[in-house]
Amino acid sequence: MTVNTKLFQTIVIAFLLVFTPKVISQQNTIEIEIMPPSIDQEATSVWRTINDIAFFEKQGYRVNLPKGEVIDALIAKSKKGTFGNEDYASIYTFLETEVFDKNDYELAMESVKEKKQLIEEIINEIAEAKESWDWNFKTFDRYPIVFTLYGTGGSYDPDTGKVTLFTNANGQFMNYKSPANTIVHEISHMGMESSLVQKHKLSHSLKERLVDTFVYLQFKTQLPEYRIQNMGDTKLDDAVKNQEDIAQLDEILTKFVE
Repeated sequence: MTVNTKLFQTIVIAFLLVFTPKVISQQNTIEIEIMPPSIDQEATSVWRTINDIAFFEKQGYRVNLPKGEVIDALIAKSKKGTFGNEDYASIYTFLETEVFDKNDYELAMESVKEKKQLIEEIINEIAEAKESWDWNFKTFDRYPIVFTLYGTGGSYDPDTGKVTLFTNANGQFMNYKSPANTIVHEISHMGMESSLVQKHKLSHSLKERLVDTFVYLQFKTQLPEYRIQNMGDTKLDDAVKNQEDIAQLDEILTKFVE
């Protein structure tokens, strides 16, 4: 083997050692996927909102629903306890014939596209940081982001990773100018659902406070607009005060709920 051959092999091995980990890292990157609006998605959003209207009003949420006699009648049914799956068809038909317009979602979709890189950086930061935590933040390889003109501001599906983001035809979002705040909030809900919320049987108000505190402490630099809502169980504030506390949330909550 000549000197030039050995030198070539050394260069190749060095190249592989330097660049192979980067390729693997890129392959494992978690992403969000911006989904186009659909009548079916919106009908589902309206149905779920009406179905839980009493809960939302009790908790003080601002509820957004399309205007119309059909919707008013279904809200009345829900409050009487007679609303059900059979009412989905009337919601779908109402939206299809009188309300739905894809153009109403374009500005909001553009806003999320502008924040896509930031959101993905935050999610991947969580995926790396959680290795040193005493609890498991559940992550998905892909988070579908769907848009709705109806509901209470945002929701999530802990089984699929789907985030439903409330907006309006002007491309505005509830509570924040940037959609990144609400999307990260909902992703955090999913991350904590099993390992913290369900494990410690946290109430709704305590769950909201926990998520707000987590996002605020962990990402106050990337999300300077984010704030802890004027709702939730404030007793948690004394237990979780610093970013360092995030790593011991399971231990902290175990003592907190005793």
